[in-house]
Amino acid sequence: MSVNFTRTLSGCMLFICSLFSQADTRLLQQASRLLEQAETLEMDSVSVFGNANQLMQQIKTLRADQRNFAGTEQEPRLVEVADVLNEQRQQLQQLGSRLRQHSTALKTQGKTLLKDGFLQVWPDRIHLTNTMHLLSDPQPIMAHNTQVRSVHPTMLNRMDSGPDIQQPQDMTMAMPAMGGQQAPEDLDVSTFQVSRQLHYFAHIEPLDGQGIPLNNIHQWTLWLTDAEGNPVTQAHIDITGHMPGHVHGLPTQPQITDELSPGEYRVDGIKFQMTGWWVMQFEVHKMDKQDTLTFNLVL
Repeated sequence: MSVNFTRTLSGCMLFICSLFSQADTRLLQQASRLLEQAETLEMDSVSVFGNANQLMQQIKTLRADQRNFAGTEQEPRLVEVADVLNEQRQQLQQLGSRLRQHSTALKTQGKTLLKDGFLQVWPDRIHLTNTMHLLSDPQPIMAHNTQVRSVHPTMLNRMDSGPDIQQPQDMTMAMPAMGGQQAPEDLDVSTFQVSRQLHYFAHIEPLDGQGIPLNNIHQWTLWLTDAEGNPVTQAHIDITGHMPGHVHGLPTQPQITDELSPGEYRVDGIKFQMTGWWVMQFEVHKMDKQDTLTFNLVL
């Protein structure tokens, strides 16, 4: 009797967990719908802008013909046709701008729901809700794999040592100018992202929930779901990282070493050897779906 009661209770618990799981993933499903609509509108805007550009080429041809036939009976007709096409071009540009603005608004709403959905599905596991940041480090800012770098005094005027860099007595510089790379002002640095083809949602953060150490190997956690909010299990994930505009990537080769729970992966072997704008990419392979997740970090 006690065994049957235990089995019945276990079945009820699984059923209740299933109901909670469906409720938890609702926000992620809504995010998926909004992001799909945003993608459709963005593609429509690209098509509209393309048509506007084609009209512009026709207008340029008509303007050239207009100059060639200046003073003839054909000139007024060419002017009239060019003006009509130009009005159509302006209307298309306005339409394209409205579509793009609507797409951006939907994408923003979708990304907000994406973040809220992850926090609802994993309320006790996710600790980082803002952007990635460096741990405080008393050491100088590093360039590539060196802690400090000596340069000839004549190079000083071409480089910026920065106000926070302590100048070693036996060296002329603490870092080369390459370390001062600037990221775009509108760069998306959220740790909650959607894959390129909208197949996957993901969140990343340091394994301990703290900041990122510079020039030290550390671990991350990657949470991964499909577009319906279901955890993606047993996925094959390739990881790469690089600095845009630089000629190097990560000094290590990060890898997935464990699936801590359904859709929750441990990433080992991450190391950043210098500050600046980093791009981390996760190539996810699951069954017949292959897609790329991209995260921007400014350290």
